[in-house]
Formats: sequence, structure tokens, C-alpha cells
Amino acid sequence: MKNNKWLKFSLLSISLFIMSHVAIAPAIPKLYDVYHAQDASVSLASVETLVTIPAMMIMVAVVLSNVLVTKLGKKRTVELGLALIFISSLVTFLASSFQIALIGRLLLGLGIGLYNPLSISMISDFYRDEQRAGMIGLRTATMNIGKTITTFIAGYAMLLGTRYIFLVYLLAVPVLILFHVFVTEVPFEEKELSKIIIFDRDVILWMLITFFIGMAYIGATVKIPSLLVMHYGYDEMVSSYLLTLLAFSGIMIGVFFGYVSKVLKGQTLTLMLAMMALGNCFFVLGNQLVFFYIGAVLIGASFVGGMSAIFDAIAQHYPREQINFVTSMAITAGNVGVILTPLVLTKLLGLLSLETFVTPFYITAGLMLFSLAIYAMLKFKKK
Repeated sequence: MKNNKWLKFSLLSISLFIMSHVAIAPAIPKLYDVYHAQDASVSLASVETLVTIPAMMIMVAVVLSNVLVTKLGKKRTVELGLALIFISSLVTFLASSFQIALIGRLLLGLGIGLYNPLSISMISDFYRDEQRAGMIGLRTATMNIGKTITTFIAGYAMLLGTRYIFLVYLLAVPVLILFHVFVTEVPFEEKELSKIIIFDRDVILWMLITFFIGMAYIGATVKIPSLLVMHYGYDEMVSSYLLTLLAFSGIMIGVFFGYVSKVLKGQTLTLMLAMMALGNCFFVLGNQLVFFYIGAVLIGASFVGGMSAIFDAIAQHYPREQINFVTSMAITAGNVGVILTPLVLTKLLGLLSLETFVTPFYITAGLMLFSLAIYAMLKFKKK
């Protein structure tokens, strides 16, 4: 069973949609034109929440997932999540107002969140040790493969009409079929809460790191289109290509994560956080397209490598029964960072009368330096 290629492919395929809520980011300027024309009260920050609001439901659904697993089992919980992604596609495409589109995006987040932690914990159900580490890296790479595919398709869907970008989530249907056919149900073992839940200093520090990584990565994803299109006057397709490259660099680091982790060991996350900081710095050097491409590569690679390093460290240092809870907490913290991104990087800057196109990249670079300090605290305690 563990060597079944279709099992491996099906387990990984559900991760295609975990980062897909950012696929519509290149269309933010056009979506703003559409919804602002319908309702003048719809601001740019409001439209940006179409990218980030699914993270709020992901956060809620991560907790709900633990309850549903006890009722439905892991397999059916994943299948329910995929079905909700499909429904969200139809709701947002057919939406007659911004508010209805927002509801559709909430459904998307709910669907993704129901199986987000399961996409990691189910790997531990079927694989161990080096195979598990390799699969975690591939799982994170698959997230960016999905982000690449959905961003690429959404970019070209804009040629048909802005609303057509939402139909990209119809891809959930074949994934649902594959998962149903090739993945067997994993028996759920009930344990006392005291043996499953742990909330110590280390968990909090891991949550802080994922919080800042989530804000920095999604901040870049949301702000790159605005910077290029609205500030420097590039075409929307340029930002789409840039975000596709950002995702592709993540795919490559995910594929080779096992090797990178083996060589760098405890320094893997240190390197990734430094790369994220440097990548953001390339966007504050003026209108230099070459620098934008370099920055995108560094940000994409460091996000996937960084998150893989975090999940691998959690799997190594916590008992198996606690892995799902700690992973859920890390995911939740990351999504809180995502939710707060438009508030911190757009609305707060506006309230402070600060420039809102380049300044966010200074902030996210600083967050990565702070994350390096937090990780140093974790490593110091282990010594």
C-alpha cells in the first residue's frame, strides 16, 4: 500500500488547492473595477479580502475538522472539503454582487480548511521517517504546483471575462474522484485530550513563525500585482507571470527539500527565513523588473522550504498523537497572519498616511528578521 503510486498521487493531489485561494490575486485590479462600478463603497482593501478571506474560514475549519473526523472519518472529511471547493466555484462565478462573491470565497476557505491538517497528518498514517519527510516536501511542493496551475489558468481566464477566473476551482472534481478511488479510510483512534493537546512555549514560538511567514508570503502575493500594475503601470499579465514564477520556484525547492534538509539539517529554516527577507528587499529597489523576478524566486522558494522545515520539525519532535494538533495550531497561526495582511499592509498604512505600494515590502522583510530571532530561541532551548 505504501508503495502504491496512485495512493501517493491521490494523497498529494488534495494539496493542490491549499494555496489556490491566492490564484485570483493577478485579477485584483480588474475585480476592483467590476465591484467598485457596482458599488462605490467597495474599496481596494475590500477586494483584496477576496484573496485573504478564505484564510479566515480555513482557520475556523481547521478546528471543525477535528470534530468532523470523529463523525465522518478522515476520508469523508477530505471529500466533503473538496465538494465545498467545487460549490464555491459556482457561487462566485454566478455571484451578482460583491457580498455574494465573498460568501463563495468563505465556502472555498471552509472546504480547504476541513482537510488542510489532514493533508499532513494522513501522510504520517501511511509513511514514516525519510519517506514521511520526502512526502512532506512533495506535499508543500504540490501546494505550489496547485497555486501555479490555478494562477496560470486564472490569468488566461481573464481573457474570457473577469468572473471566469473563479471556474478554476472546478478542478476539485477530478481530484475528488481520485481520492475516493485510491485512498483507503484510516481508522480514527480516540485518545484523551490531555494526550493529544499540547500548548507549551515551543508551540507558541512555532505559531509566531508561521504567523509572520503567512503574512510575508501572502503580503507579497497580494501586493506584487498592485505594485506592478497600479504603481509602475505594467500589464496584468506581467504580474501573473511573476506570481507563476514565484510558485514554480516553490515547486522546485519542495521537490528537493529532502536533500536540502539532509545537508543543512537545523539550518534549513534559518536559510529560508533569510531568503524570504532578501526576496522582499528586492521589491523596494525601484522599478527594476529583473529585481522583481529575483525577489519572486526567493520568496516562493523560501516559503515552501520554510513551511516544509517547520512541519518536518514538528513531526520529528512531537509524539505522533500530538502532530495533528500542533500542525493545526501552526496552520491556524499562519492563516491569522493571512487574514490580517490587508489590515496591516493596506488599511493601517493608509490610516498612518504612509505609502501603500512599496512600504509593505519593508515591513515583511522586517518580520522575517524577527522570525529569525524567534527560531534562534527555539534552537537555543534544544541545545
